[in-house]
Amino acid sequence: MNKIVIIDEELCIGCGACVSLCPKKILYIDKKSGKCKVTDESRCDRLRGCVKICPVDALKII
Repeated sequence: MNKIVIIDEELCIGCGACVSLCPKKILYIDKKSGKCKVTDESRCDRLRGCVKICPVDALKII
């Protein structure tokens, strides 16, 4: 499966803004790493709200 949601873990600060905004609830903050992760990319609506709200530009949707 090709990646749809790309998260740059080097940039991610784990603020959770994208998690709160995601209508499909496919994003979460991993407790171990403190970084954003994706549960099921196939459910992504590709509206890019998470990309727009990320304060450090850590997300991309392709």
